[in-house]
Amino acid sequence: MVAMETIWDDLLTQQDKAVIHQAGYDTQGAASWNSRSLGEAPALLVIDMQNHLVGEDEPILRAVKKERTAMGEIAWRAMEHIQPFIEACRSASVPIIHTRVIPQGRSPEEPALQIVPPLHPAKGEQILDKNYSSAFYGTGLLTLLNQQGIDTVIIVGNSTSGCVRATAVDARQMGFHVLVPIDCCFDRISASHKISLLDLWMKYAAVVPVDAAYDYVADLRKA
Repeated sequence: MVAMETIWDDLLTQQDKAVIHQAGYDTQGAASWNSRSLGEAPALLVIDMQNHLVGEDEPILRAVKKERTAMGEIAWRAMEHIQPFIEACRSASVPIIHTRVIPQGRSPEEPALQIVPPLHPAKGEQILDKNYSSAFYGTGLLTLLNQQGIDTVIIVGNSTSGCVRATAVDARQMGFHVLVPIDCCFDRISASHKISLLDLWMKYAAVVPVDAAYDYVADLRKA
């Protein structure tokens, strides 16, 4: 059995659960590195919370009729967790970096590509534009994190199976600890969301409920 009740449990067969337990993924994470460790100098990456990807607060089938990439209420329910978590990170002086994905052939100035008003970056927070999934690919993110002495990245935003997962895997491969609060990421496909979180939890990141992420940030303020 898997040691804790998880969001992806309903997708696993009994054999899947037995493999996870017998191989020790439920307690240890990856076999080749400490995938669930956390450091003492985190940065928060807010991934692609843009108008064309969020859309209006309405059912996703209605949202995609207006904009094929929009996720509607799925995104808005996640934002109910993302917004206060960003504020907690600000209060703890955790550096915050926002990313925007700019599709090829489109201008970064387009209103659709701007960050949604509820999550508008505060003064001094970095905005990095990218063309592909990972926030590291073709950007100055690695240099920026190294210059600030960051050892851990907390990743929130969208989508779990795309830009969040790609950024998390690259972050781990570049030597950063990775934390993904479950409630603060989302995907247009439920199965993709759950399986991506399972993959990250098994091999690359500390994947935790947002309350545990709050505790981590709160402990930084006490240090």
